[in-house]
Amino acid sequence: MIVLGLSGLPHSQDHLRRTHPGISKLDERICQGLDSAAAIIVDGRLVAAAAEERFTGDKGTGALPLSAIDYCLREAGVTRDDVDLIAHGFDYERHRRAFEITGAPFDEVYAGATVIDGLTEAGWTRVAERFRPVRHHVSHAESALAPSGFDSALVVVSDGMGEAESMTIYRAAGGELESLHTQSIATSLGILYGIATRFLGFQFNSDEYKVMGLAPYGDPERFRPVFEKLARFDADRGAVVVDWPAGALAEPENGYPHARALLAEAAFTPSEPDGSIQRDEADFAASLQARLTDLLVDLVSYWLERTGERHLCLAGGTFLNCKSNQSIADLPLDGMFVQPASGDDGSALGAAYHVARTEGGGLAPVTGPFDPYLGPQYTEDDVRAALEARPDLTWRYVGQTDEYFAAAADDIAADRIIAWFSGRMEFGPRALGNRSILARPDGERIKDRINGAVKFREAFRPFAPAVLDADVDRLFVTRNFEPDRYMLCTAHVRPEARGTVDGIVHADDSARIQTVRPDLAPGFHRLLTGVRERTGAGVTVNTSFNVKGQPLIMDPATAIDTFAGIALDRLYIEGFVVEGKTQ
Repeated sequence: MIVLGLSGLPHSQDHLRRTHPGISKLDERICQGLDSAAAIIVDGRLVAAAAEERFTGDKGTGALPLSAIDYCLREAGVTRDDVDLIAHGFDYERHRRAFEITGAPFDEVYAGATVIDGLTEAGWTRVAERFRPVRHHVSHAESALAPSGFDSALVVVSDGMGEAESMTIYRAAGGELESLHTQSIATSLGILYGIATRFLGFQFNSDEYKVMGLAPYGDPERFRPVFEKLARFDADRGAVVVDWPAGALAEPENGYPHARALLAEAAFTPSEPDGSIQRDEADFAASLQARLTDLLVDLVSYWLERTGERHLCLAGGTFLNCKSNQSIADLPLDGMFVQPASGDDGSALGAAYHVARTEGGGLAPVTGPFDPYLGPQYTEDDVRAALEARPDLTWRYVGQTDEYFAAAADDIAADRIIAWFSGRMEFGPRALGNRSILARPDGERIKDRINGAVKFREAFRPFAPAVLDADVDRLFVTRNFEPDRYMLCTAHVRPEARGTVDGIVHADDSARIQTVRPDLAPGFHRLLTGVRERTGAGVTVNTSFNVKGQPLIMDPATAIDTFAGIALDRLYIEGFVVEGKTQ
């Protein structure tokens, strides 16, 4: 049985832009159905998954993921007609009447027919009979539960919104999901965090990670009363309550101006962001982050106690917040899994899991950790052709040899900044060593050098470390749960190790770690082992191989062009060493 999973609503953002032609760039992601992706499951086994943005270069696109679909089919070695079922990570049909009463463009934007018609126009046949809509939060829940390997677990989904929900609590046993609690969009923690992000001058539903990165520079007590008044935990119902005044959530297409005015009245009037750390903004971000964390800890604690579960699965965009995940991981748990693609790209994966489990003959047993390296990979010939198209670059072929890995480790040890391109592309927003920029974490001004001359981004933005499993406990304080593998949880740096990893220590002495083990990333593990032999610690700066506004790089040509335009010392790509421009 072959199940294709899809996410995205292909007409959603186009409709927003068309009906609001003057919309600000900061507000054009205030719509549902972005981050489209495709995933494919063959006989219960996940074979491939990728986001459409990686193929088109349109970051966060919600367009019908035709390129990602074609990749998944190629990787699985199947045709369109071989696909038995098509799972979509939304099911709005049960809400049709409510949407039509409000005047929402249901048939144009939300109906499953938008996907069916899009595939049909692209040459697919029998789409309607194979199409299976899946509730959005069920898709998120399955994306975390299915690969976790847990026999039973508490599953928490939190995001901006599903069809009509913003949070759902499930109890899972025997692969089945029992819904225990749901919350409406009006009480969305994702929307609260997004509005606060927009208040600070960043893009809604895109730049929340910047606010998370700014928060450690601020005082969380200064604006704590603002958020305590706005959001609280109801311990009688096990619910998060967000007390927006009437009308506060009106005009989302204008960036929720009424909600932002309320925040300004209660706190301050923000300045336009200029990449620097401004006191009011940092304190605001710190208070927001602290409140989010407190609420999530209270929520998860309540439902763990009520259900008696000792294993936890998390999914939805809220749980890309690594700081909150760290505090959740400190709860009395025996195991914790966060889907690496917790945003809506991951709902394609979850929808496929759900349909494969319920209609497609079941899922293959989980025999190891979730493998996020699900995207395209490229051959030596692919890379050589891309390099030969750039006669202005100097390069040499070494092959995947000891010399190749030693040269890369030597460069890192010598405080050079390199790009590392290897194997299959990661699924999800985090670079996990296959499309990464790497550097020595105690290198001279390493954070400023990468932010300024390589990534072209705000100076306050932190970097993450990739660290060998053999060194993680020596350098960091962590419970070693699965999220550590995928850069989904921060950990405190041990005081005695601070000098070793100074370039990745954030203002609160934490770091968003990726623990590297040979089972998932043998090549990356081999490289870090070489770094350890040279520096005494198997740890590097690991940041995504892209520049500001660009999706994570997928293919050799994009990698080579990007390398040529930024201040990297070398590019290591599938056995080739690219030195730079010909003098």
